Amino acid sequence: MKSHTSLAKFIHWTFTLLYAYGIFKQVEDLNELQDTSLLNFEIIFAVVFLILVLVRYSYMKDTPALLGAIDEIPKGHLFIAKTVHRLVYFSLIMLPITGLLIAGLFNLKMGGLEMAIAIHEFSAFLSYVVIGLHIGASLYSRLKGEGMWNAMVPVWQESGKKNSKLVLRLENFEHKIYEKVEKFIK
Repeated sequence: MKSHTSLAKFIHWTFTLLYAYGIFKQVEDLNELQDTSLLNFEIIFAVVFLILVLVRYSYMKDTPALLGAIDEIPKGHLFIAKTVHRLVYFSLIMLPITGLLIAGLFNLKMGGLEMAIAIHEFSAFLSYVVIGLHIGASLYSRLKGEGMWNAMVPVWQESGKKNSKLVLRLENFEHKIYEKVEKFIK
């Protein structure tokens, strides 16, 4: 079974921790940015975050989607997975860019701050949604025993394909969705 490289796993899980830290330490009130040391920290964090996202993307962009799958993946499934991954990267790139824009506009006391904040908040919301979808799809794949979980997650390894009545019903429903997606993208 194919698996991600140790470096890919390290980047994925290290970045996951960095993202979680960014969420929990976020600035709640713009007036906090009047503290120069906090403003400088936020700028450095955003630049490092952006660089790491771009490094991660450049390293992972040529990796096949749904690596480790036991069965052949329907085109509709690949389309959905690639779309979610692209939206994850888009939101994770927009977060530091808009954060830097907010810091610059705030520091220079320029207009457009409300728009920058709105785009930043939308990027954060989008990241929650698409990362939630990614996690949910990963857990669902793990439930079905498709092999993709083992390719990226070092714990709670799958033992093989599950063929319970529930999984078979879910897969039938799932394949109907993939067929509709495939018709849509043709």
